[in-house]
Amino acid sequence: MDTTIKLDPMQPRNLRYRSHYKIYILAFLILSFMVLAFWAIQFSEGSFKSVVSTYAYELALSGIYFVISGIFYFFWLRLKLSHSVQVFNEHILIHNGRVKTEVLYADIESVNIVCWSIFYVKMKNGLKHYFNSSLERVDYIWEGIYRSRPELMDPKEFEEFRIKLVQYDHHQKRKEWFFKHKMVDLFNWAVLPLMFIFLTYMYQSNQVVLHQQGLYFFRLFMYAMLVLLTTAFFFTMVLKKAVFDKKISSQIESSDEKVRDLEFEGVVLQRSKIFQLITASFVFTLLVRFDVNLFSVSKVKEDLAYFDLRKGHTIIVDNRYNCVSCPHQLKDGDLVVFGRGLIGQVLAKEGDMVGQVNEDPQGRTIASENVQEVPRNHVAIKAANGKDIVFVKIEDLVGRIQK
Repeated sequence: MDTTIKLDPMQPRNLRYRSHYKIYILAFLILSFMVLAFWAIQFSEGSFKSVVSTYAYELALSGIYFVISGIFYFFWLRLKLSHSVQVFNEHILIHNGRVKTEVLYADIESVNIVCWSIFYVKMKNGLKHYFNSSLERVDYIWEGIYRSRPELMDPKEFEEFRIKLVQYDHHQKRKEWFFKHKMVDLFNWAVLPLMFIFLTYMYQSNQVVLHQQGLYFFRLFMYAMLVLLTTAFFFTMVLKKAVFDKKISSQIESSDEKVRDLEFEGVVLQRSKIFQLITASFVFTLLVRFDVNLFSVSKVKEDLAYFDLRKGHTIIVDNRYNCVSCPHQLKDGDLVVFGRGLIGQVLAKEGDMVGQVNEDPQGRTIASENVQEVPRNHVAIKAANGKDIVFVKIEDLVGRIQK
């Protein structure tokens, strides 16, 4: 009995899925943390029932996000990280762990382009195999099929898509250089956001009373990450379309050489990160200049007929107006959010006299005997029912409602 283990012959074209896709898992974890932190704040400010009824749509979207992300990870990304493909002259060998699938070029019925770098081969038995630039040098598969079965595609279509696959391959490969320029990246992703948070706090703390500092710093952190990710994505796509793709096209059209100019790419990427730093700093300045981080969006938890607010109505809260003796002080008549998402109307400030006013059956005003002075560091607020008056600590004021 022959017990010799048969090994696949060594081939120069052994393609693996890119290891930097693990970065996507990190991005998912960061985004998930932000979503969970948002809901933790909402549930801490109101009852479970009120939050569910008010934010039913948003909760459903969050649930869908986690379900889709889980399916994407467990049924696609996790499996791809352990896959590889070998390209031979007559077939393709797909490795999925210990399972191997052989795709014979002779058994291919058609080749179809989906979009971007995605294409699939349809076998004569109806089975489809998909490939894209998440696989290193996926253009080798495209070339292998064409060389063995040129009748499956038009020569012009082959060449145009081959160039596009090489462009996407180089674009994906550059992602592995995301933190190659250590000093610039350290300043971009650590020093710059810390400076933004610190300088913003030093400036705004002199202009605004910051009652909820934990929430304040959390919002600054979210804005910092959003700006950095947006600017990084913007410059990445601009460079791909305006610089690298054009260079690859001219390089391939002049010869079959597909070797990357690493020195050129490194210099361009380093300079783009410096421009990203300048752009992000400019955006941070605008955020602070217009106090964008001091505005928040909320929803009305129940019908408030007295204030003409209906349940589910979206309101913008100006969190600068949460004090009575500061540059953004509240005035009598302002609608405010206080405590755990309650809404009321400012009636009086500390030291003022307030009392309940009633009417007799004929509609005549009857002066109340229950007249009180607003305590120190409090404001008098008319409740949502339009009758009761409550004294609220200034530190419990969240902000003024912008109609």
